[in-house]
Amino acid sequence: MSSEPQTQTSGEHPGFYLNLATADPVAAAAFFTAVGFTPFAWNDDQTKSFRLPSPNEQICLMIHGPGRMKEFMRPDTAIVDAKKATEALFSIAVKTREEVDEWLARVTKAGGTLDPYKIKGYGEDMGMYTRSFADLDGHIWEVLAMINGGPSCGGASSGGA
Repeated sequence: MSSEPQTQTSGEHPGFYLNLATADPVAAAAFFTAVGFTPFAWNDDQTKSFRLPSPNEQICLMIHGPGRMKEFMRPDTAIVDAKKATEALFSIAVKTREEVDEWLARVTKAGGTLDPYKIKGYGEDMGMYTRSFADLDGHIWEVLAMINGGPSCGGASSGGA
């Protein structure tokens, strides 16, 4: 995994973009790179661009400093302070419990907060193994693996361990 931003080549654009505000684009970029996201070069210092790790590389995370994020918002609305309010839950699917735990190890090393919420039995009764973390700005993420033939969103179960 390279920490140097890559350059996007023609025809490889993601199918989904997630845009989030950050108080510190440089610190947020270091966090997401350490967790395993692939950085891509962007044309200003208030925006950082990443691809999520495989198998979710079709998703692009865009993090914006407050001034830049405001340009994308409806007039007269506030950007959520993710440390005080939950804006959404961002879920990343992997194939096994071990991959979930590997994510959490990287998050811990990068300075994230583990398990800001916990689901009873880590979701086993729902056919998944799920753990959560908060990034440096307080955005809530979860990493999950479908287990024991758990349900999936429009596809076959991953059959993780």
